[in-house]
Amino acid sequence: MNFNKFLKKKLEDIRKSNLYRTRLILPDGITDFSSNDYLALKDNPETKKQLCLNIKKISLGSGASPLISGYTDIQKQLEEELSQFKESEKCLVVGSGYLANTGLIQAITSPEDIIFSDQLNHASIIDGIRLSRAKKVIYRHNDLNDLENKLKKEHTTGFRFIITDGVFSMEGDIVSFDKLKTIADRYRAVIIIDDAHATGILGEGKGTIFHFGFKPDENIIQIGTLSKAVGSYGAFICGSRVLIDYLINRMRTQIFSTALSPVQNFISLLNLKTLQREPFRRTKVLKLSEYLYKQAKKEKIYLNFYGTPILTLIVGEEKKALYIRDQLLKKKLFVQAIRPPTVPEGKSRLRITISYKHSENDINLLVKSLKEILENYHG
Repeated sequence: MNFNKFLKKKLEDIRKSNLYRTRLILPDGITDFSSNDYLALKDNPETKKQLCLNIKKISLGSGASPLISGYTDIQKQLEEELSQFKESEKCLVVGSGYLANTGLIQAITSPEDIIFSDQLNHASIIDGIRLSRAKKVIYRHNDLNDLENKLKKEHTTGFRFIITDGVFSMEGDIVSFDKLKTIADRYRAVIIIDDAHATGILGEGKGTIFHFGFKPDENIIQIGTLSKAVGSYGAFICGSRVLIDYLINRMRTQIFSTALSPVQNFISLLNLKTLQREPFRRTKVLKLSEYLYKQAKKEKIYLNFYGTPILTLIVGEEKKALYIRDQLLKKKLFVQAIRPPTVPEGKSRLRITISYKHSENDINLLVKSLKEILENYHG
């Protein structure tokens, strides 16, 4: 069998399992309930206006790694704004959340260390742990009793790291950070928290630790993306000054990647300022999220809701999830079907995300359509 035949066979197996994926360009007129653009900033008119006014003096690309000649004043401004926003000593901006997680974990861990990782952490965290040389211990999702039991059992001459999402991207639930911090302090563990879906939403937009009334310390590392609530692209790591200086010198995904475009950093900086200046966006999103949950419940549609803009309808079968998605699309509503390996086997779902651009009428139509589709589904 040649290589292409081998790949075709693999693809056919994926199709038969209802796990085949294609990229979709949404047509005009579709109401998108799958975007992570929670605050509707990816089309922020004021940022577009300022970009047009300043484009002549902004380079289209950075041209090099930040350690060669790609570090620009606009990236420095963005890092300083993020440091102030996250109340941390220093910040490092990198190309993506994937590069942030894989690069950070690999850079700061050694074979003597142990990483304790939540069962449902994002794939970039999982891959970062794989690239590291540290021992890996998985604890049950948001089960801090299980975490503490494993911390008790595992002994090391190195450091303990606890890594968790702040808001879990496929569940919408929030890590119990208050309890996590107590346990981490008890066992002298460093916390790495991925706030990709919490930044702009929780803790007055500052993130998970602020949502629970905490402030950063030298044993908390905050990671986040600029591609979700901020409506741009890129990622950041916030922590102590010595941590960021170390990463600049040792984080391979930062050293060996071309720096983000100054255009992209300009967009991120302006949108980040808008996010802080306009808290009504966050307030509306959280109210609409609760409204969806309550309206669906009235129709006996039971969504998982944890007070974030991510709500899920667990349907189990991949085939059923695809059917609901396709029927919604016919009604000009887009909700993506999430299937394994993104979620565990038997946990296929419709992942619904709420945005500032949505209205109560949009949500009413979604609930009405879901009710009709579910009533007409016969397997």
